[in-house]
Amino acid sequence: MLLFVCALPLLLVEFPPLVDLFGHLGRYAIQTELAERPELQPYFSYRWQLVGNLGADLLVEWLAPVLGLEPAVRSIVLATQLLAASGILAISTALHGRITPFAVCALPLIYAFPFQYGFLNFSLSMALAMLAFAAWLHLRQSQVAWRAPLFLAIAGLIVWLCHAFGWAFLGLLCGSASLHARWTEGRRGADLVLRVLGDCSVLLLAIVPMLVWRTASAGADTNEWSILLKIVWLTSVFRAGPPLLDWLSAGFLAAVVVAGLLLRPIRANGAMAIAALLCLVAFLALPARVFGSFYADMRLVPYMLMVALLALSAPKLSRAAQRIVLIAAVVFLGVRIGATSVDFVEKDRLVQANLPALDVIPRGARVVNFAVEQCGFQWRLNPLRHLGGFAIARRSAFTNDQWEVAGANALTVHYPKGEPFVRDPSQSVVPVECADSGLPVLADSLSSLPREAFTHIWIHGIRPDAVALPFPASEIWRGESGIVFEITR
Repeated sequence: MLLFVCALPLLLVEFPPLVDLFGHLGRYAIQTELAERPELQPYFSYRWQLVGNLGADLLVEWLAPVLGLEPAVRSIVLATQLLAASGILAISTALHGRITPFAVCALPLIYAFPFQYGFLNFSLSMALAMLAFAAWLHLRQSQVAWRAPLFLAIAGLIVWLCHAFGWAFLGLLCGSASLHARWTEGRRGADLVLRVLGDCSVLLLAIVPMLVWRTASAGADTNEWSILLKIVWLTSVFRAGPPLLDWLSAGFLAAVVVAGLLLRPIRANGAMAIAALLCLVAFLALPARVFGSFYADMRLVPYMLMVALLALSAPKLSRAAQRIVLIAAVVFLGVRIGATSVDFVEKDRLVQANLPALDVIPRGARVVNFAVEQCGFQWRLNPLRHLGGFAIARRSAFTNDQWEVAGANALTVHYPKGEPFVRDPSQSVVPVECADSGLPVLADSLSSLPREAFTHIWIHGIRPDAVALPFPASEIWRGESGIVFEITR
């Protein structure tokens, strides 16, 4: 039942309305079908390479020929969330012998900010890391404990292949559990360190492919540490509803964790308490950008809260008190899943309202795609930012919102004639009234557009009557928040 509830937001929409997922969809189409799509071959190339960021990419490679591209992606997103919820419940059972109310409180965190942004490989790796940790705990306590290091070696490589962040998280969880166990045994000093390293050393096998990967991505930025950003991330755990509800939800979880530290009837598992503390230290130490990928520190926040909640249990509470705590946890889960479901349905309606534009875009068109952002800081994420990925997937059209990040993906864009409107973030613009936002103004981008490089202009996220082109073009589609022009020659 809990797993069904956790899946509900995804079951109510046509396609998961996650910001980056539409861009990934376009890349998956190039990855899996470039040989069968001659229209895309002049503009994109895809060369597989061993990187710690391939989780969904590999699954798409296997599932798309069987299910079709979009059903495969939808299935992977749903499976990711079911695995994440299962990981939370499995860890709670492994540590406390049952699913605690605190584990139920942790379940909504699978829909936290990183997932809302569409960090699919990352989310999949973190889900697998939690499941692997729970299995490792069971194996260490079994009569066949020798299987634990073998399992951890294999699981570590699989998790790393999905995303390196999940591998680091798995190492943090296992290291914390080993540290607590060895300390309880009476190990101290160098003996303690060596025992912990021995318990987790098999995870270091992933360093071999990691060295190859990071050599190939040398030069990618690692910077932008900011205490202000960290404060924003701490208050942005949930970004899937009204800001007040999201803030209250984050405050509720923080209050539960603090209560767990202060109230005597509530106990904290030592291993998970160490892991939560290490997550906090890592969050404070990490910059925002690591190896060219942004939001490195933000991604850890919901998992830091998950670990802290999973540490807690209250076996000494009276039955009446336990019932009250469980009811509160279930109500919190219902409120958060309900808010996320409403948010997803609203975003999906906006996406589906703009997708009919594809009906007027011919196969193989060269589309410059502009996603208009609103002025100022927006709490709810813009689901249209990478809508152009659908044009690649459904119409084999060139669009300008694909990523090129050294070491992060294997896609390369080849279209010098369209520069600088050939890759992310050239699609992100603002209306003229937001000129001081730091993003390009739509009117300026249109004025500097190399018109001969494109056949169509697709603008979305703005009222069509607010769009004025500085050159001749034919309007061929208009929706409530989008418009398509065919460039006349």
